[in-house]
Amino acid sequence: MTILRAMVIFALFFTSCKTVQVAKFTSVENLYQLKLNSSLEEVISLLGSKPYNILSNQMDGYTIFTYKYKFVERNVNPKLINSRGGETTGTEVYNGKEQTVFMFFKANKLESFVTTDGRKDSPALIVLNNTLYSITKDKEKYIIVPTTSEEPKESLNPFSKKKK
Repeated sequence: MTILRAMVIFALFFTSCKTVQVAKFTSVENLYQLKLNSSLEEVISLLGSKPYNILSNQMDGYTIFTYKYKFVERNVNPKLINSRGGETTGTEVYNGKEQTVFMFFKANKLESFVTTDGRKDSPALIVLNNTLYSITKDKEKYIIVPTTSEEPKESLNPFSKKKK
């Protein structure tokens, strides 16, 4: 009886599965394949899921969707990291950190997209149909606003030459 009890406890202990909840995500490799002017349906098919979230839907036809994505990396023997050919060995795995890509659609066509890092590394500006737009947040909604073409009256750059 003791052996049977031990086997049941052993089976329960080692067969119970822990699960975690994660967002649906795509890979950065899939993002490389995105083509501007694709329909939302084509983007969904290419990325393998519907958008993670919708940030804005405007009267002028612009809609901003987000997708989550992850980078594909490799688990490699530490001795091979700096060896020639080491970049192709090991097992491909997803990086644990989720990234976000913002997709801008107008009339159901992809006009532009920017990643989390792209937003950090550059100002919140985007060019659509040769017009420069600014991405702003107003009352917890993201909106796209055309920027003015006027030059600033005074330069904020201390190294720029002043007009006389």
